[in-house]
Amino acid sequence: MRIHLGHHFYGAGNLGDDLMLAGFLRALGEIKPGAEVSGAVPFDRDALARRFPGTRWHGMTPAERRSAIAACDAWLGLGGSPFQHAQSRWFVDHLAEEAALCRELGKPMWFLGIGVQTDDELADATVRAVCAQARGIWTRDTASARRIRESDASFRVTAAADLAHLHLAAAPPPPARPGTVAVVANFDYGEWPGRNAALAALEATSPARKVWLAQESRELPGAERALFAALPKEKRSAWELVAPDKPGAPLESALARWPGAEILLTARYHAAITGVWAGSRVVVIGINEKLRGAAEELGTPLITTSADRTEVERAMRDAVVRPVPRHLAAAARAACEEWHAAACGWIAP
Repeated sequence: MRIHLGHHFYGAGNLGDDLMLAGFLRALGEIKPGAEVSGAVPFDRDALARRFPGTRWHGMTPAERRSAIAACDAWLGLGGSPFQHAQSRWFVDHLAEEAALCRELGKPMWFLGIGVQTDDELADATVRAVCAQARGIWTRDTASARRIRESDASFRVTAAADLAHLHLAAAPPPPARPGTVAVVANFDYGEWPGRNAALAALEATSPARKVWLAQESRELPGAERALFAALPKEKRSAWELVAPDKPGAPLESALARWPGAEILLTARYHAAITGVWAGSRVVVIGINEKLRGAAEELGTPLITTSADRTEVERAMRDAVVRPVPRHLAAAARAACEEWHAAACGWIAP
């Protein structure tokens, strides 16, 4: 079986995306040993090959993409929020090109472990055409599946869970350490209006260690590194910037550097998931529907981006150590098995 991954954000510097891919590859290795996996990315392909041995990574030229799709048995859109286009249509345009190649070459399209953040995403004509071409869609949460169903009952969609749970269940992060607090600040190219209130609430716990945790390695506007650099110098010196990921290194080494905070305040989806697996008391900042859905699914308190100190402190009091979400790992594994069975049913003997 030859699978081509049609999404092209792996290896970009977001640890969460690679955790999700690792979960899928772990499940696939058990379900279909010997399956071949390829992808096309504009990033460091050698680093990806080191991190995910056995995968084949191509460049993004039209010829390379066409050749990779022509050689596959199934095109798979794996993870992420592929239909969002509020800020830019770059990913939707990419999917349209991939869908055209799949039609021309007679290759089936599937989506597995994806999210849908707003109803507006699904109103777009290009997105609807791509969804209609897909032979099946498994989402990473129930809210995404509901949005797809409500947009068009003919789309074949099943609610599941994020595939990162599969990797975290097998290789969990270090357990939470008393006296450590951490914040994962990402505001989608914007600012954090409640920054001072949130940091004051965390600092009032008199922690032994204060970690500014960067799930994203790149210095993107509104992401962890940029917001850390924007802190006043005296405040920045009191926080420790930790970026656990290193390009090409095994994910286990990145997770070994996860700070295991007693209290984790996060505006990153996969940081929330990882925090729960670590046994942290997690508070989610609801910057979008993805984060709001994560808080509901994980059972963690949710605050707004402009929360005042009282709201943050209340959420921290309400945050408790949640049971590790093995039911979500089981749901993700079931989705992988269902997709594999469906894909194998399409492949000609």
